[in-house]
Amino acid sequence: MAANDEHLAFSSGIALAGWAISNFWDYNSEAFSCFKDEIIESIVKPNKLTAVHHYLYFFQDIADELDNLYRSDYDLVRTYDFIFRILEEVNLKPNIPPPDFDGCGDEYHEKCNCKDVVEQLIGYIKEHQAKINELIVHAAFQFIFQDRRFLHDFHLELSIFIEENMEEIEKQFPEYVTNKKRIKRVYFPRWLTDAVFYRDKGTCSNPECRCDLSNLIRTQNTKHIDHIVPLDLHGSNDASNFQLLCQPCNTSKGAKSTASSSVNAPYWNIENKV
Repeated sequence: MAANDEHLAFSSGIALAGWAISNFWDYNSEAFSCFKDEIIESIVKPNKLTAVHHYLYFFQDIADELDNLYRSDYDLVRTYDFIFRILEEVNLKPNIPPPDFDGCGDEYHEKCNCKDVVEQLIGYIKEHQAKINELIVHAAFQFIFQDRRFLHDFHLELSIFIEENMEEIEKQFPEYVTNKKRIKRVYFPRWLTDAVFYRDKGTCSNPECRCDLSNLIRTQNTKHIDHIVPLDLHGSNDASNFQLLCQPCNTSKGAKSTASSSVNAPYWNIENKV
């Protein structure tokens, strides 16, 4: 079954994804440690809440971000604009009338009700912060999932975490650990194989191959869902650790290679000026 269309908080998601990627090398160990139990659960078998989601949650705190803005800026209009943008993005509509900044003659909003309205909205954000954080993380994941190069680096670092915590992983999920102390290969659910296929546009991810795997033009190419970081190298079944390969490329990649690429099909090419 195809994923349903959703209202996505793209602007906030882009900001979060960019921040998380640019700070990955400084904070990945701390983030993995902070969400240790959640990550262990996400890596033994495909889960829609991936290790990447938990890493994003390490940075996402809408209540703290709003508090910092409100306390440091003292600009009521700017604070309201931030709140309005966030609520629009996550499709939440509080039953709170907007402040009348245009009709307000109080420059510092000491005697009008503008400040009261903004503080009511801040309270609304805090009341719904768990849902807002979830929606922003979900939007950020849409961007990061497209970046196979970052996913490659992410799962190489995660493989260190897996190796260091294998004893605990085996204790919690013995049925998912092999005699070689590696995570077992499991069944790939349809939602995962569909996601990888659509992300990689039905094309082999190997930049030297890029054969069509849609079966729309050539039917002899067989698609494989490949672990970017193989299980033998302490990779995982986390839903963000997969790419689309054809059968020959997957076979030649083998269980000792983490080969991936950032090659993809853009909407248009920069060099085409017309």
